[in-house]
Amino acid sequence: MGSIAHFLRNKDAVVSIEVALIFPVILFILMMFFELARIALVITLVDVSIEQSVQSFREDALFNTLTEEEIKTTTSENIIAHSFNMIHEDSIQIELQRFSNLNEFADVKESENTYYSLPILNFSVYLNENFITPLPQFFGLGDSFQHEYRHVLGDLLGDEA
Repeated sequence: MGSIAHFLRNKDAVVSIEVALIFPVILFILMMFFELARIALVITLVDVSIEQSVQSFREDALFNTLTEEEIKTTTSENIIAHSFNMIHEDSIQIELQRFSNLNEFADVKESENTYYSLPILNFSVYLNENFITPLPQFFGLGDSFQHEYRHVLGDLLGDEA
């Protein structure tokens, strides 16, 4: 009995119990902070990488001669290169729609206004990246996160051809 009374009077034991109860919560918050910061970094890096990759087509007047597969491959390689290799080839999937002009892109009928432009590319990039901590999977969120990017490469209206 004397040791229990001594234990209850000892303030150090109370502090160590409080730390033992609070430490897992602090650890959880810290791990989720790093997870969310990495997700934001990856999403931003891929967004900037897509922008730079698509803009490289704007500078290259011969992109119209490339096939859809060549455009997808070039875009994928550029995204990986511009993202400081944080993104791997198997993490992204690219879909491409090619329109010959603004009329086709806007689905304009013949009787309506007619627009003239260079071909238009409509990119959809799907990112599927694994989490770095096991916490999201522990809470039933799966082992990866997904994000979808959309980008349209078009040009200003041109002269009637």
